[in-house]
Amino acid sequence: MVGRFGAVLAQWVCLSRWREWAQSKLPYIGAATVLLTSRESSTLVALAIIGTILPWAAFGYGINEIADRKCDQQAGKPNRAAGLSRTSLGLFLFMTAGLSFALSLLWAVDEAAPALVLAGLVLAAAYSLPPLRLKEGGIVGLIGAAAAQWVLPVLAVSAGQPWGWLRPSAWCLALLGLAIGMRWIAVHQLHDAPADRKAGVRTWASTGGRVWRVILGAFVCELALLAVTLVVTWPHSIPAIAGLVFWALPQIFIRARDGSIRNRLQDYDHAPLAAYYFLFLPVTLATARGLSSPAFFTIAAAFLILGWGHLRRILAEVTAP
Repeated sequence: MVGRFGAVLAQWVCLSRWREWAQSKLPYIGAATVLLTSRESSTLVALAIIGTILPWAAFGYGINEIADRKCDQQAGKPNRAAGLSRTSLGLFLFMTAGLSFALSLLWAVDEAAPALVLAGLVLAAAYSLPPLRLKEGGIVGLIGAAAAQWVLPVLAVSAGQPWGWLRPSAWCLALLGLAIGMRWIAVHQLHDAPADRKAGVRTWASTGGRVWRVILGAFVCELALLAVTLVVTWPHSIPAIAGLVFWALPQIFIRARDGSIRNRLQDYDHAPLAAYYFLFLPVTLATARGLSSPAFFTIAAAFLILGWGHLRRILAEVTAP
C-alpha cells in the first residue's frame, strides 16, 4: 500500500511540472511575501503563505497538462497526464486545489486571501479547459496566464494583512508580475508554436500574433514598474536595490553567447533580469529580514537553493575565456 501511494505521489509530482514554477514564480512570489508581510509576522506565517503557493501552482500546471493530452499526442509531445486514470487525475486536482484554499484559511485575516486563491484556481481552469479555454483566446490568453500565475498570487499574499491587497506596494508588485508573466508566457508560446500548429492549438504565437512586440513591450513595462516598485516600497526595498546591484555587477564581465537583445529576450537561459527576479531579489530580501528575525535565514537558504541554477550560470559566464 505504501509503495503504491509513493508511486502515485511521484506521478503527481511529475504532473505538477514543478521545475517550471519552483525556480521562477515561487521565488518571485516568495520575495513579494517577505516584502509585503508585516515586520512583526513570524517565519511560520511567511512559510504558510509561501506554502499556499505550492499546491496552487501545481493545480494550474497540472490542469493545463491534463487539458492538453490529446493536443500533445497529435503533436508527438510527451504529456505527464497520459497514462494516469481519471480517478488519479481528479484526486490530484481536488487535493491541490483544496490544499491551497485550506492553507490560505490558516493565515488569512479576512475573506480576501481565500477569495483571491479561489479566483486564481478558477482562472487557471478557465485558461486550460473549454468552453473558455483562454489559452486559445489570443492576447487574452497571455493576460489570463500572467494574471493566474503572477498577479493573483501576489495580491493573495498581500492579503495576509487587513486590506493589504489594496496597498500601492501590493499593486506595484502585482503589475510588475503581470509584465514579467506576459513576457515569459509569450516566450513559452513562441517556443511551443511549431508543436501547437501541428496539433491545431490556436495560441497567440501559433496563429501568427506579433509575439516579439508583446515581449518587448512587456520588458519595457517591467523596467518602469520595477523602478516604481522600488520607490513605493522604500525603505523596505533597500535590500532589493542591493540585490539589483549584486545582479548588475557580473553583467559587466559577461559576454553573452549572442549579444542581440532580441535573442536574449526570446530565450530562457539568458533572459534579462531573470537571475534578479528569481535569485537576487528573494535572497537579499529574506536575508535582510533574517537580521532581525534569524529564522528568515532558512527562507533565504531555500531561495538560494532554488536559484542555484541562475548563480551557476552567471559564474560560468563570468569565468568563461
